[in-house]
Amino acid sequence: MKTIRTRFVEFTSYFFILLFCYASISKIMDFENFQIQIAQSPLLSAFSDIISYGILALELAVSILLIFEHTRRIGLLSSFALMIAFTVYIYLILNYSEFIPCSCGGILEKMDWRTHLIFNIITVFLAAIAVILKETGNRKQLIRSVYELTGIAFFSITVIIFLYQKSEFMIKSENNFIRRFLQHPIREDARINLGYNSYYFAGVSKDSIYLGNYTTPFTLTSLSTDFIKSKEMRVIPDSYKFQFKRAQFQVNASDYYLFDGTVPIIYHGIIGSKKVQTLSYGQAYFSQLINKDQNTFAISTFYEPKKIQALGLLFPMGSKNLLIKTELLKKRNDPVFDTDGQLHYDYDNHQFVYIHYYKNQFIVMDENLNLKATFKTIDTVAQPKITISELSDGKRKMSQPPLVVNKKSTVSMV
Repeated sequence: MKTIRTRFVEFTSYFFILLFCYASISKIMDFENFQIQIAQSPLLSAFSDIISYGILALELAVSILLIFEHTRRIGLLSSFALMIAFTVYIYLILNYSEFIPCSCGGILEKMDWRTHLIFNIITVFLAAIAVILKETGNRKQLIRSVYELTGIAFFSITVIIFLYQKSEFMIKSENNFIRRFLQHPIREDARINLGYNSYYFAGVSKDSIYLGNYTTPFTLTSLSTDFIKSKEMRVIPDSYKFQFKRAQFQVNASDYYLFDGTVPIIYHGIIGSKKVQTLSYGQAYFSQLINKDQNTFAISTFYEPKKIQALGLLFPMGSKNLLIKTELLKKRNDPVFDTDGQLHYDYDNHQFVYIHYYKNQFIVMDENLNLKATFKTIDTVAQPKITISELSDGKRKMSQPPLVVNKKSTVSMV
């Protein structure tokens, strides 16, 4: 006659057989997606291949061990080890992960991570109680079971922590080209309908966001950071004698600048004031301009003497008003299109960054445009894939759309 003790052990064994069989079969039926989910794990992505196969093998093997009476004790100990490992993994996800991924589906797909953690803790205790009750009551055997459970728990915890630390090292140092895509890294806080798609970001301050508009180039719009308040300001330059083609705003703290590199001119104004004064005129033509401070601007420009695109510094109030650096942008074929990119200034680290459009490269420079380092982006296109045609009038144009590697970019403090 079966006692409550033996029935508890049997029912617990059947429960784990059902749990592991269902979990493993669910993974097998959608194995490709399961592998992707493991690869996107914030903790174990470096071992995604071996772990995806290993979990399946272990779950099926433990289920088989639990079926037979003479191997059931080993199966229960293995169940305890697996559930400890899964519990530690979820604990690390909740407390040490860079982000919390979506759940992996299966029998527990409706649970959130904290509910899943509670469920796993309950199964750990079930397995431990079943192992202890499996003994006949001999004191030595009970003590041995407690030692075994303690040792297995320590081993499972150690393995998961080791895999986590090793995976972090491989991802960040050894770099096996596995990349993580953060789950919802940006969350919408507020929204406003601007009505037109011709707006662009002109800058930010502590309490405002500033927008320019290509269709109304002399209107500067300010928005409160909660998007509740907005204000438009029609800027009045001190001189209107120019034919502007692409006038733009740039806001830096309490100052703002209106410029057009095809003229070329730079105006300066104070936030809140409609009037802007000419700060620089005729110093250089430029395609891009970045304000470092009121006395220094970085530009990208076509350098006529060498027929190349170059970077430079423009000093509106200095004795030396222009410094061109011709050696920074390295060309392969075409001296202009090959080196095309986007210029930024990192106000926190006080350095300029130039990110190429058509190849996986960006350069970092100090405040004087001295080269500090050259880096590569995640893409593998090392050389621009551009086809150039020369027209009868000597102009050069792209004969087909280029392969754009880095279409949009920005820089921030790290």
